[in-house]
Amino acid sequence: MAKPDYATLLGQIAVETDPVVKQQLIDQCYVFTEPLTNEEKDLFGYINSDYFVDNPSATESFLDDGVLKAKSFVGVYFK
Repeated sequence: MAKPDYATLLGQIAVETDPVVKQQLIDQCYVFTEPLTNEEKDLFGYINSDYFVDNPSATESFLDDGVLKAKSFVGVYFK
């Protein structure tokens, strides 16, 4: 089975008014036979994956020997 064109199907689902046809489109769209590309993931996500910048210390452990390593952009982290 070929990978569905998610962008087209999601657009059709959004404008479809017949509930039976809408459910058929949903059933077609939500078939994931192979991993999604980042662009496809963004179609299903609430926000684009590159909208937020990762925390500068995201690759480090949050707490290391009791010392908080994450940096706060908007306030203070409490442990």
